[in-house]
Parts: sequence; C-alpha cells; structure tokens
Amino acid sequence: MAANRGPWAEAALGDVRPYAITGGRTRTKYSLHLTTLLSTRPATRPGEFGIEAEQVRLRCSGAALSIAEIAALLHQPVQVIKVLVGDLLDAGALDVAAPRSIAAHNDTDLLEAVLVGLHNKL
Repeated sequence: MAANRGPWAEAALGDVRPYAITGGRTRTKYSLHLTTLLSTRPATRPGEFGIEAEQVRLRCSGAALSIAEIAALLHQPVQVIKVLVGDLLDAGALDVAAPRSIAAHNDTDLLEAVLVGLHNKL
C-alpha cells in the first residue's frame, strides 16, 4: 500500500508551476491576443533568459508564431505565455510581426475565379 504523500504530491504541484514560471505575475503591459504573431529579433543572443522564456524565443526564430501556437507547442497556459512574451518584448528579444493586410490580397483575378466557381456550383 502506497504511503499518503499529502497535498504537496507531484500531481498537486501542477497548479504551482505556472505561478513559478512568471514569478507570480498574471498580466503584461502589452495588448496581446491569441492571434498576435511574434518573431525573434536577429540580434538576440541565446541563453539570456530563463528556460521557459528561452523556449518561447527559440520557437519564434523560424517563422512568426501566434500566442496560441506557442502555448500549444510548449504545453503552457496562454496567460503564462503572454507574461513571458511581455518580458521578451521588454528585453527587445521579440518583435510583434505585422499582420498581412487583407487589402494587400485584393486580387481581382482570384475573386473573379471564386465567383465563377460559385456560379458553376449553383
């Protein structure tokens, strides 16, 4: 029979870890949304940040990733990722990637082809 390990058993510590990762902080000064795209700034040196923040920085070094994608890849709550991203933005390690404008994709040939396709389906 296994000994009762009490309230500090490893399973109970799952709620403590996010608090420890962010140093108890739950908010950032930045307005970050689930779809905010982030990319690593080229001048950033590896190893300047804690393990979790470094993981965020490394994930954004290839292509721009959203807050939601980073949270899913690192198996962390979104709010934890937002706090870490805020720290990385403060340090100049990340850039908020400018979203592509819908107007920039206003290709009339594509729109006409879609319209023809829709008319053909009816």
